[in-house]
Amino acid sequence: MLPGNQKIVTIPASDAESTSGRLLVVQASSNRGVAASRDGDLIEFPFRRRSGRPLPGDHITLDTAGALDRIAPRENVFGRGDPRGRLKPIAANLDQVIIVIAPEPAPSRDLLHRYLAAALIQGIQSLIVLNKCDLELPQHPPFNELDELQGLGYEIIRTSCSKETALATLPARLIGRTSLLAGQSGVGKSSLLNALIPDLGVQTGALSRVTGKGTHTTTSAILHRLAAGGWVVDTPGVWEYGLWRMPTTELQRGFPEFADHAENCRFRNCSHRHEPGCAVRAAAENGDLPAFRHQAWLRLLAEQERLG
Repeated sequence: MLPGNQKIVTIPASDAESTSGRLLVVQASSNRGVAASRDGDLIEFPFRRRSGRPLPGDHITLDTAGALDRIAPRENVFGRGDPRGRLKPIAANLDQVIIVIAPEPAPSRDLLHRYLAAALIQGIQSLIVLNKCDLELPQHPPFNELDELQGLGYEIIRTSCSKETALATLPARLIGRTSLLAGQSGVGKSSLLNALIPDLGVQTGALSRVTGKGTHTTTSAILHRLAAGGWVVDTPGVWEYGLWRMPTTELQRGFPEFADHAENCRFRNCSHRHEPGCAVRAAAENGDLPAFRHQAWLRLLAEQERLG
């Protein structure tokens, strides 16, 4: 028996789900959210400021009135910087961030590096998906940097949803995991999501019936269930993505390939910018590190100083 008098819609449950009796947040707005039960029910619930703001991916319990009672401790949070340089959380408890880029529209110079850094800083695995791979790749960043990124250990999967859907190994990478799809508007995230989740229309329709709102372009993060087990967080498309204000030591976690070289820097708090004896800068100059990664680091470091 579910507490309270929430609006409830039943959707097909997955044997792969296991939330230990807790509910899994699917979507949250200003003061109301929708959660999924292990039996496949979608349950709308209210929450108050003192209870905390739930995020898609959160595990929660409700009180006897059907309102949010408790948010379980989070393993991680993924988000973006707001105009004041604060972290604005988007989703929680992720296994990986799927960063979707495409030749058209081509991303800005540092969009991919920002997404990679944001995931790594939070301890979340990242996966780059090059969609629309049937199109000719531009000979400029980040496309002419992908081979070197792969050499550093960043995984890249090439997909296409134009004439004939080609998802390569992407579906297998999602099974049993909670993944977040990130990328700018127009790169084909919606097409990928429809190819990965054949019953997406059924799920969004059920969510619409619970919230009383029509189905439309994604304006907030929404969790969708994979038939084979696992969840995908769909996020609104963006034209630019910014990091939040953080210490330099935190930003460095977004560039793990620097670590071995940084141990040999003359100064312990080296910014890898102008200090004498900087081993990271030397590695970028002699080719032991891709120069474009060091240059991206310098631009993000300057951005942090502007955030102040």
